[in-house]
Amino acid sequence: MSKDNDILPTPLRWLTGIAALTSAFLAMDSLRLFSENPLLDFAITLQNHYYYALIGLLLPLCFLLNPSFSSKKTYWFDGFLGFLSVGVCGFFFANAETMLDYGWEFSAPDHAVWMSYVLWALIMEGVRRTGGWILFVLVFVFSLYPIFAESLPGPISGMASTPADTAAYHVMSIESILGLPFRAFAQLVIGFLIFGIALQKTGGGRFFINLAFAVFGHVRGGSAKVAIVSSGLMGSMSGSVITNVLTTGQMTIPAMEKNGMEKEYAAGVESCASTGGVLLPPIMGSTAFVMATFLNVAYTTVALAAAIPAFLYFFGLFMQIDAYAARKGLVGTPKEELPSLSETMKQGWYYITAFLVLIFLLVYLQREAVAPFMHRTPTSFKSAFS
Repeated sequence: MSKDNDILPTPLRWLTGIAALTSAFLAMDSLRLFSENPLLDFAITLQNHYYYALIGLLLPLCFLLNPSFSSKKTYWFDGFLGFLSVGVCGFFFANAETMLDYGWEFSAPDHAVWMSYVLWALIMEGVRRTGGWILFVLVFVFSLYPIFAESLPGPISGMASTPADTAAYHVMSIESILGLPFRAFAQLVIGFLIFGIALQKTGGGRFFINLAFAVFGHVRGGSAKVAIVSSGLMGSMSGSVITNVLTTGQMTIPAMEKNGMEKEYAAGVESCASTGGVLLPPIMGSTAFVMATFLNVAYTTVALAAAIPAFLYFFGLFMQIDAYAARKGLVGTPKEELPSLSETMKQGWYYITAFLVLIFLLVYLQREAVAPFMHRTPTSFKSAFS
């Protein structure tokens, strides 16, 4: 075999690297769940170990998935930043215990300060690539606040800090990079994101669409109401707007157009329904977990508070669609062309089971951290043998 054939093409090499990083990320998330096991204490003994490992696995993806330039000749630079991210986070991972024992947050050695500068810069570059220049400028200006706090007006003034102390504070304290939003993501949100992907890949979106068609497909403006119901149910379990649109939108939008609805209006209905799906308990979006963490209350308290607003949101959307369908004369789909409710439930009963298990774990046991891993078991088991 020739030398050229022994090496994967550049795009495939990057995809292989991304797949490897993602696999390591999933493995690390599993280690977090079982890190109390003495057999795994050698790898993860502190929460900081997990946090720095998670950053080291996810930050390189910002550079690999969002190249700095379109030319393939510049991929080496993005790869260098990715490897640098892994190396810097590996340093903090290896020194996590020493960092706490000797209070590096307040008095760090010179080499730790320089590594903090590097990680600070890498994260800012990741923000620029994924969030754009506006978000980058906002985050960067606020990150400089400790340095210039003494020179600011009274209400927002504070004690001045040196650049070295500021860098150490950002990277090694639990108030900046490792603040409440990141800890909520690392401890709670990440599991539901993984479940959303698993739900999408195991056919959850098609089941919810078939279920909604079986119940609402024959009524006036049925295809649009199907989009509302299916997107609401899918979003309630996945907690992701993007997953919701990708899963249900590719089927509901063509159905609404076929029913006589303008394509722009159909896209608007799907976007509104998908957005509302992450407001619907029990999962909702990542913001709900951050709210619960900030307020120091149980997640179920936030979910129950969202129940009435979510109902009003979908009720208003339903009434608007019904009025639009009446004005345009849009009729439902004939029942003989719709899926059978009994057959739909027979084929996807395990999604309902997973939904009930999720509610039990979140409301009764209040096990938010393990709920996405345990309640996806029925879907994974059924999919493995179907």
